[in-house]
Amino acid sequence: MNIRGCKNRKDSIWSSLCVRTTLCLVLFFALFSQARENVWTIRSPQTFASISWLGELLDDVYSTDVGLSVEYAPCNCFSVYADASYRFLSYEFDTMLHDQRHELVDLQVNGFNESYFGAKVMPFPYFGVDLGWRIPPAGGSQTNRFHRLKISPMGLYPLSKRMDLGVALEYFSFLEKNEFQPGDELGLKGSISWRLAWDEVSRRGWKIDYVFLYRMRLQESENYALSKPYRKMDDQYRGLRLRLDGAYYFNLMKYSLGTALFYEMNRGNLFGLETGHTLGLYVKWLLN
Repeated sequence: MNIRGCKNRKDSIWSSLCVRTTLCLVLFFALFSQARENVWTIRSPQTFASISWLGELLDDVYSTDVGLSVEYAPCNCFSVYADASYRFLSYEFDTMLHDQRHELVDLQVNGFNESYFGAKVMPFPYFGVDLGWRIPPAGGSQTNRFHRLKISPMGLYPLSKRMDLGVALEYFSFLEKNEFQPGDELGLKGSISWRLAWDEVSRRGWKIDYVFLYRMRLQESENYALSKPYRKMDDQYRGLRLRLDGAYYFNLMKYSLGTALFYEMNRGNLFGLETGHTLGLYVKWLLN
């Protein structure tokens, strides 16, 4: 009887069971926590876990977050996912020069941002649908305070053996809260994923991802607490977001582990003005 072979097999089964159990626990807690929305590359369903550290500048507020993203795919055609992050610190410094000088320094220890979770369905190799839901934030954000439903048909096409092109059309609808109804939004998303010196067997090498996201509000929001002629809020807008990721993946415990740096222009108009910026790094563990 090969005792050593049996022992190795038991160790392998135990290691696989531990990985799957850990992933399930992470997914469970992420689904019921709060988060910051990530601009991810368009891709087919996959199983992964990712933790990130980032710094953000938006509306003269400097913030730092720790984020968690997970996705679980029991097959190549379906997955469920969630994004979670906690905002540890926000710091605002604002000055105005008129007849006298005013200074505002606001130091805030925030909390959870808004949460995002959903599911991907890809019944065909090159086409699928992404369904998502956003839950309003706790203390980590003063914006995005409405429940939001997302429906996003998406397409994925391999331009070459090591380059994929993704395109998605996004539609957003919001739930009314306190007699205020945000207007629906429409978005267009495109991404390119490029693998350099990539080994398909061990999934080791470099990955460069670029994402372009354009969104616009289709109609003005309405405040039903006001008289009908004054309900419209004159808040139609259009803007874009850009993201660039550079990552290196290597093999660890039969899985692919990647470390990456990323930059995101998290808000801007068609001319690149009035932008916000996000800079960070993350570790991503591919589990299938």
